[in-house]
Amino acid sequence: MERVLLRLRELSQKPELVRLLAYPTMDEVYSEKILEELGELEVEGVYFTAKPRLEPLRIGKGYRGVVLLARRLGEDVALKILRADAGISTLRREAELTSAANRAGIGPCLLGSAEHVLALEYIIGEDLDLWLGKADYSLRDIVRLVLRRCLEQARRLDEIGLDHGELSNARRHILVKENLSPVILDFGKASFSRKPHNVTSLFSYITYGPHSSKILEILDVSEKPLEVVREYKREGSRESFEKILKALNLE
Repeated sequence: MERVLLRLRELSQKPELVRLLAYPTMDEVYSEKILEELGELEVEGVYFTAKPRLEPLRIGKGYRGVVLLARRLGEDVALKILRADAGISTLRREAELTSAANRAGIGPCLLGSAEHVLALEYIIGEDLDLWLGKADYSLRDIVRLVLRRCLEQARRLDEIGLDHGELSNARRHILVKENLSPVILDFGKASFSRKPHNVTSLFSYITYGPHSSKILEILDVSEKPLEVVREYKREGSRESFEKILKALNLE
């Protein structure tokens, strides 16, 4: 995709493009606030698609925010910008939760935050769902490695008491990098106030999700090991987690 980097100074002189930062309403006041916050976060510029027309290069979109590709301090970054029509007024809480996940070695690194914008490490990878869709039995060892790494990350979130909230639908929330390292994304609905269910949610995706039949076949698992996941729900111990790995042939 052809793209062009518009530096903030250039962008500020093109109000019709600045308004595009306020997705989806293009509200002038809100877009100017976003532009101001980008300056506070030392963002050099925002990438725009060059064809068929100039518009922000969007690499993600959700109910609360859009993610744009930008340049900050000489490196490409992902900017999560609060949608103008989001049901919340700030991304401060998400920034705090992302920082907590980072301290456990999870998620894209939070590089900076403002009221309505997060500057995050730009992760280049493939959606876990798409990645698994291409896998077959010949890649068994690779699939085992990636799924174990996913579950280990989910376990670390459980250990710190942070529930991601959306890992039962891992399709949009885990990227697999070229080096086979998975990255859990988007802590917008995460919480410390509810019991964490990260391992069990991911287990549900693996055993009941869109690729579950193929995954279990690749892992040589004939029956879903429900008893071990029930034990983990009760105990939450490392020992019970290891039983899940063993039952899925991921040890």
